[in-house]
Amino acid sequence: MRLNLRKARGSVARVLVWLISGIVLLVVVAIVGLDMFMRSKYEPTLDAMRQDVTAHLDLFCQEQTKLAADPWFHEPRTEDDAGPLLNRWMEWERPGPPMPADSPLQLPAHLKEKKTLEEWFALNPDVSSLDFAWMRELQGFGRWDLVRNLPFKHEEPFNMMTASVPNFIALLEWSKFRMLQGMKSGQTLEAGRDVRHLAWLSYRTDTLLGAMIANAILGTERKAHALMKEPPAQWRPMSQEQGDRMKAVFWASMAFSNINTPVAVARKARSCGSGISRCHGLVEASNSARYLQPLAEPVYREAYAEIQRELATPCSTSMLTMLWQHGVTIEDRPPSGGAMPDQPEWMRGLPRRYVGKHIAGVLMSVASQNIDLLKKLPQGQATPASAETMP
Repeated sequence: MRLNLRKARGSVARVLVWLISGIVLLVVVAIVGLDMFMRSKYEPTLDAMRQDVTAHLDLFCQEQTKLAADPWFHEPRTEDDAGPLLNRWMEWERPGPPMPADSPLQLPAHLKEKKTLEEWFALNPDVSSLDFAWMRELQGFGRWDLVRNLPFKHEEPFNMMTASVPNFIALLEWSKFRMLQGMKSGQTLEAGRDVRHLAWLSYRTDTLLGAMIANAILGTERKAHALMKEPPAQWRPMSQEQGDRMKAVFWASMAFSNINTPVAVARKARSCGSGISRCHGLVEASNSARYLQPLAEPVYREAYAEIQRELATPCSTSMLTMLWQHGVTIEDRPPSGGAMPDQPEWMRGLPRRYVGKHIAGVLMSVASQNIDLLKKLPQGQATPASAETMP
């Protein structure tokens, strides 16, 4: 009787062991299956992104080198910060302050209508009341920090996607009137110098927006040159070819500094062609890298370590440092929402060790990687102006 009882208990134990083993096996298979399923949703896209930037690295360096040869990048300038002046004079997007009533950038009512340079040229408005002394004052500065010496305080954690930025359009409008005034007074070279410096300060904000505004301001100078029947021979604005190249290179710089980009590729892209887009690419890519850091760093340790090494070589402004010291992460609750929304409660409860990398992967795969403009640049034997050419 006892023998039969032992046999029964042994049989039950074996059944339980097999049952538990089967359940564990099913759980493991389910986890592996889920892992493969999740990876299939983003890994092919991320692989394609890596292959794309790797394949076009030489093209990027070639075009950045051509752009860096433009005389505009080599005009003598100081390293002083225009922020204490411009940050106070400018209008800021909400929640930042409006333009102060005593700002020298205030325009009279008859010049506040938005028009192209060509339209203003045809209308021939009276610009004699405008005082352009503030532009000459800015000649003593060579960069523009957007996170220091502000008339307000940025929210923390800092979210670059929703943070208040200056209304750069004001600089674009003033550049039109400065060129009109210069053409009327026969001082086109002086006007061009002022406008080119406004473009430089926009570029030296270390932001993609600033670089695009710089390109637009340089385009204003180019249009003014085209409107003149006999422009001064020594006046040589940045060419349309270089303007198109500038737009393409700076847009692409963001992709080449993405944490998904192979480290060796990113390192070369930031150093070739004098590295003129290095800080812009780092700033724009670091915004998302910092946001995803709690989830992505275990997978992209080498890329994050490389960014830390890059931080040891300062940029012209403190924007990059601001992002890494005070930037919002997916663990935070951004105060203003925007392009990087607050993390849902259900996501917070997930076991990060197993699914965190998948969340990061999915979010990275839906982000845009725009090197299309770079690919579309015409390839030929044309050589841009060299740095030795007189501006």
